[in-house]
Amino acid sequence: MNLVEKLLKVDSKKADELKTEKIVSKRLGELTGAKGGEEITIREIPARRLNDLLARQYTAKGVFDMSRSFDAKALAVAEAVTEPDLKDKSLQEHFGCPSSKDLAIKLFGNEISGISDRIVTLSGLGEVEETDAEIKN
Repeated sequence: MNLVEKLLKVDSKKADELKTEKIVSKRLGELTGAKGGEEITIREIPARRLNDLLARQYTAKGVFDMSRSFDAKALAVAEAVTEPDLKDKSLQEHFGCPSSKDLAIKLFGNEISGISDRIVTLSGLGEVEETDAEIKN
């Protein structure tokens, strides 16, 4: 059976499913008093959207900008964290944050970069495996 035949047997809706993963936030644990941290849920960001978010790290001339990088990572976290729901308006209001990005920064602080990196990995960047032929070349 060739690859086309295999793909024709796959439920096409499966291609639209987004992966999720549970990770621990020590910062949230500090806020809630949970020793060892609080478990949060992150979700894969679709390819085109992730590309748009990562592109925000660069200036119009294509130069990497560290301050833009933090904002891009905070946006990715705001979009991909599903538990707690950072888009919840009552939660944003409680913490005095006008947006989900601001809430992500307030709740996760210096963990933003690490959480964002996990989201990028979950979303499939950097996971392409090389074939034996590519390795030999």
